[in-house]
Amino acid sequence: MPVPPEKGDRPRKDSPRAQWTELETLTAFISSGRDRDAGLLLWRAGRTLSAPELIDAVDSCRTAGLHEAAESVLSGVSERADRQAVLNITAAFQHAGRHEDVGFLLAAAIQ
Repeated sequence: MPVPPEKGDRPRKDSPRAQWTELETLTAFISSGRDRDAGLLLWRAGRTLSAPELIDAVDSCRTAGLHEAAESVLSGVSERADRQAVLNITAAFQHAGRHEDVGFLLAAAIQ
C-alpha cells in the first residue's frame, strides 16, 4: 500500500523545505539572460549560507531542474577558506541523505 505524502520520507516539490528564498531571484536572472548576476548569487550562497540553508538551496535548485545551479552552489562551498566548515557542511549533506551532493562536494574540495 502506498505511503500517504504527509508520512513519506521524500520532500514534495511544494514542501517548505524545497523553497530557497532566492530561487525566484535566480530564475528571474536566468530567464532575463543575467548569467553573471545568477552566478554571483550562487557563488555567494555557497560561500555564506549555513548547512541547513545550503541543503535547502541545493534542493530547491534541483527540484526546479537547475542542476548546474545546484552544483555552482556546491562549488562555492568548496572554496571556503575554513576547511572545517566545508567538512561540517559535507557531513550535514551526508546526514540528509544527499550522497550525490556529498560526492560532488568532496571532489570539488580536493581540487
